[in-house]
Amino acid sequence: MRRRGQDEQRVEPAQHQKARSEVSGESLSPEALEDARLLAAAAEGDHGCFAALYRRRSGLIYSLLVRMLVNEMEAQEVMQDAFVQIWRRAHQYNPARSSPAAWMIMIARGLGMDRLRARSRQSTGRAAYEREIASLEVEINGARQAERDELAGVCSQALNQLPAEQARALQLAFIRGWTHEEIAGALGEPLGTVKARIRRGLLALRKTLKAYHG
Repeated sequence: MRRRGQDEQRVEPAQHQKARSEVSGESLSPEALEDARLLAAAAEGDHGCFAALYRRRSGLIYSLLVRMLVNEMEAQEVMQDAFVQIWRRAHQYNPARSSPAAWMIMIARGLGMDRLRARSRQSTGRAAYEREIASLEVEINGARQAERDELAGVCSQALNQLPAEQARALQLAFIRGWTHEEIAGALGEPLGTVKARIRRGLLALRKTLKAYHG
């Protein structure tokens, strides 16, 4: 007669039995079944199975993201974010709806689209900033030398009247030609904060020039 301890060791937990039944459908290929098994185990907190899933599918997801973003560094970043989401949402996977690979690709593609939209917003903001800079340069450079010198003095005085953070960011952008990202890195500030400071500083300079021209 078998000992009770041996019987208990051979009985799978209910969650494992459920996971096994869910991934045993005939609609999935053997390769997809293995992905689904690893995903089901990851949903139960199995880090080893999740690492195996990463090794199996990271190349596929990375190649998709490189094609989308045309930037290897961004593709790597988004891929890591995608696998974080896959780990957190593994319990949501339904084998009746799609293969594991298709489900993971859907998550990665969504994050890739978010990155593209963020890039578009950043590009739009940068274009507006560059138009503002160009407009100021036209006003200053289009004046006669004596007036240009006076305008430079007016702008310098206006900068000195700005809050120190705004003035510093604007000087780095307008005088040194640094990008928003370079300024944020140098100042140790969030990118959005730097952009807002530059924008407010440009508006203040615009008001100064309008007052100067009467």
